[in-house]
Amino acid sequence: MRWIVVLLFCTVGFAFITQKNSGNGNKLTTPPGTVLIKPGLYIDAYEISVGNWKDYTEGWLLAHENDTATYQSMLPDSLVWVSYRQHSEEFIETYYRGNSYNSYPIVGISYEQAQAFCNWRTERVNELLARMPNAPFRSVTYRLPTEAEWEMAASGKLDSIKFPYGYPGVYTAHKNDSVKNFNCRYPDDDSLHVGQRDIMPVNFSIPNQYGVYNMIGNVGEMIAEKGVAKGGHYDLPLAYCTIKERMSYKNPNRWLGFRCVCEVETAAPFKGKNTKPKKGKSVKGFEQANQEKE
Repeated sequence: MRWIVVLLFCTVGFAFITQKNSGNGNKLTTPPGTVLIKPGLYIDAYEISVGNWKDYTEGWLLAHENDTATYQSMLPDSLVWVSYRQHSEEFIETYYRGNSYNSYPIVGISYEQAQAFCNWRTERVNELLARMPNAPFRSVTYRLPTEAEWEMAASGKLDSIKFPYGYPGVYTAHKNDSVKNFNCRYPDDDSLHVGQRDIMPVNFSIPNQYGVYNMIGNVGEMIAEKGVAKGGHYDLPLAYCTIKERMSYKNPNRWLGFRCVCEVETAAPFKGKNTKPKKGKSVKGFEQANQEKE
């Protein structure tokens, strides 16, 4: 019973996309929080948020009260905000710990932490599917996207050579107008100065033709290849935020986040295996991090 309560708590941040069918009520039609980009492959509509990460870490703590070492290793590094303009102290203290930024992208996490999140999400959603015999798919696998998958989603069904930002046009609004297509640095209309931008909520701006938000700008996004991020970020000029542009990273950063892709399995019967982690077992992907800290 306790585990069911924890499961519901953990997944509340990944609202199921449902479709109203007369006589059938609400029916699950896609994996939680995703949109279809090609048969069998979905991608998160939004960057993983601070609120999503809290569901993850707090859900783990509820189920493993004595595993504080793993819990601590799951938390983001708040010191990535050091020297962040005039907002440094506020962001260090409140970006993750407070509630004001729950709808903003999670940052300050490592590649290994992002992978561990994908593994956890896979296990939790498959547990839900095991209780849904009429689900349109039998199992799911969440992971970081390959570069090709990420670029496909960012293209918005357009030719990424002709449309390097994935939209029919790039609308550089007036410098005093806060409404712009992408959260990155835009040249001022009357000077060569490039205005600075701040990190924004995951639902900032408008979606592309796949229904995906913020593939360009806001935060850079980790992909399957470790050390490579895509999409530019809020502190880069627009010219460096094209779909084909690559960024490198070594450590967690205030401009680096991620989103998941989801592969679905529809052919093989779902075995209904209980994927609840055994008592005392750490989240996959964190064991190495804990050993390195020791």
